[in-house]
Amino acid sequence: MERLHIDINALESMHRFGDILADAIESIKSDKAEFQVIRDAKDCIGRHWYGLRCRVTCRRSGIGFYLHIGLIYFPSTRPGLMIELDEQNNRHSYGSVLENITERPEFEINRAEPEYFKLFMPDSVFADMSGRPRGEQAVILRRFVAGGAEAIVDAAYEKGFRLDYRNMADSLNLVNAFDQALNEVESHISSVRVNYADKDNFGQYAEGFRYYLENDKGLSLYAYFGAIYSYKKQPAGIFAEIDKFSNQKEFDRVYHNMEASPVYELGVGEPGFIKLFMKAEMAEAVNRAEYKEQMELLKNFLKTCNEAFVTAWERGGNK
Repeated sequence: MERLHIDINALESMHRFGDILADAIESIKSDKAEFQVIRDAKDCIGRHWYGLRCRVTCRRSGIGFYLHIGLIYFPSTRPGLMIELDEQNNRHSYGSVLENITERPEFEINRAEPEYFKLFMPDSVFADMSGRPRGEQAVILRRFVAGGAEAIVDAAYEKGFRLDYRNMADSLNLVNAFDQALNEVESHISSVRVNYADKDNFGQYAEGFRYYLENDKGLSLYAYFGAIYSYKKQPAGIFAEIDKFSNQKEFDRVYHNMEASPVYELGVGEPGFIKLFMKAEMAEAVNRAEYKEQMELLKNFLKTCNEAFVTAWERGGNK
């Protein structure tokens, strides 16, 4: 272990740094991106890092990024002032940023950690900034953060589409399978009626069908089964869903009584929605299977989701 060196003045400067950084980011004026400083996230500051979280949104596409901006000083990695894009919180854009990011004088690119992509302020700029008046430091910090964030935004925006006719046929086949599953799924506690006329069956980033989910105790939920696939937000995949707008009377009763399952990922992070996503390993099993087995897997997933919604509603009535 290294000898200790107690320097309270340096620690006070760290606090001052955080305030100046936040002020600098909040004063950024950019035609490409919007910035929202978040200083109360639980991971803003830790044992070997000091900074803040920042939500950056592309003005052109609406794609959002959850960045970590601040000082990092872990012995085995590069120390300095960084803008970090982590894969876990930015799955929709992480790959395209790594692929398309371009060098700029405001930062140095660091790819040393596979799950953490960092842009560092050049060491010479950081050293020159230290000790300057607050106003001058704010200008330097603003230039660094704006340049790095706009480079990330530009990199994600440049990703184009990649489609062939096989992909289009696969999309149609998947929709037909959703239709078949809804009409063939069997359960002793629920039944399904598909609403083919609902205009929300197909949207910009969803394909499937709205349906009435009912039981013999008077329950009638308006649900959705299909696939969701926005490149602007996650998660994506095959899912079943109920929303509060369509189920105002029963939604809260279901919401507060949902339980986890080995079959689905329970998503309740988006206000007013309960989404049950097919797990990755099941999706992989579907892709490996022949058609008959694929349909059985889809129907079993749908049955589990439907019965989870119904059972949550019944559970709420017993309390």
